[in-house]
Amino acid sequence: MTLFSQQARIAAAAISILAFGSLVAQVAANMADGQEFAFTLGWMFQFFTIWGNFAAGLVFAWIALRATIEPRVPFALSAALVIIAVVYHVLLADVHHPEGIDWWTNIAHHTLVPLGGVLWWLAYSREQLVSWRSLPVVVLVPLAYGGFALVNGAITGFYPYFFLDLPTLGWPMLLANMVGLALLFMLVAALLLGIRSFVTARA
Repeated sequence: MTLFSQQARIAAAAISILAFGSLVAQVAANMADGQEFAFTLGWMFQFFTIWGNFAAGLVFAWIALRATIEPRVPFALSAALVIIAVVYHVLLADVHHPEGIDWWTNIAHHTLVPLGGVLWWLAYSREQLVSWRSLPVVVLVPLAYGGFALVNGAITGFYPYFFLDLPTLGWPMLLANMVGLALLFMLVAALLLGIRSFVTARA
């Protein structure tokens, strides 16, 4: 592990504050609509976007406070944040039109936090600590969320994403989807490594 500079720690603190602030604002907005606190948290944390933003808040707070972290953690987080942003802006943005506080938190969750997290990783990660051998680590992210979504779906009957809807898909198709997700995460992570190598070479 490496010690990050003061500049890196300040940037990490800003991302953490943004991530946690937007989550708190979203909870407040939902409660203003009459939802109870426990229900609001339970509903929000069914979605991968909330997982990713909460993880960003924790990871960057750790970096800001401790000046160090296991280097593969922000690497895997960056891949997850890219997927959160791309999936939303490519597939959902045209049919999703939030207003008020939801408009702000939507931008923070799907654009600002992912952009900040990825730019931070590109700027401050170290090539000798995270390389192509680190790619399998990112697979843990979709596997962890997929396991949670399946357990939660079995308990509540709600599956937030069609590709994890076990009762509709059946195990063979669901397992194929999980393999596809793992490969997608690895592809995104490989692209991040390639971009970092290009930027480093040009610096």
